[in-house]
Amino acid sequence: MRSVEFRPRAAVDIEGIVVYLAYALKMPQAARRTAEELYAAIDRIADNPFSGRVLSDDGLGREYRRILVKRYWVYYSFTDEALAVWRVFHTTQNHDVYGFELLGE
Repeated sequence: MRSVEFRPRAAVDIEGIVVYLAYALKMPQAARRTAEELYAAIDRIADNPFSGRVLSDDGLGREYRRILVKRYWVYYSFTDEALAVWRVFHTTQNHDVYGFELLGE
């Protein structure tokens, strides 16, 4: 199995999702369940990284893939040894304006 590496922005994204659900929406059980489902799906992606769709954007500089987990897009890349999770966005967020320039960080 590939190791899983969370890039700094992805870790912040997941933390923000959990905090928003738990505190802003006052849904701590939903926050816990969402985090568990995201991490479980990411582990499955590490076993089968070709399951995600390839992003078609020449400006990104490398091949990224994405997969839908609940209502969240998980953006990642991989090698034979590791899976790197770059960003996690809610489906209602505007990806074009909100964060693709940060994928490389």
